[in-house]
Amino acid sequence: MAIRTVDAVMALLLGLSCAGSALAQEGTGWLAGTWQLAEDRKKLGFTDDFMDFDAQGTVVLRDSQKAYAHCRYQPGAGVLLLTCIAGGKERPMTMRVAPDKASLTNSVGDVYRKNRK
Repeated sequence: MAIRTVDAVMALLLGLSCAGSALAQEGTGWLAGTWQLAEDRKKLGFTDDFMDFDAQGTVVLRDSQKAYAHCRYQPGAGVLLLTCIAGGKERPMTMRVAPDKASLTNSVGDVYRKNRK
């Protein structure tokens, strides 16, 4: 029974790896630009939070006044994995990518959408 569980876990990880590779191979051009907070779960109507992605794998997290974190990002299977430096500490973060790539959702359910300016 344990071997079947290990086999199942390995198959799942392989599947996720392949899906992540497909997203990575697809490129990140769709991601480049400014994404703005559209739905804040704690502060309804609050939208003064932005993520500025570039095509080289970096993103700046900021509000309208200042940047508060500089991060590297890496696409995964339906997610973006961010490694940020904030307050002198490394902080990992995962953003779920909508299937149509129109929104990014953080772990607490806040939704970001790309500015179309």
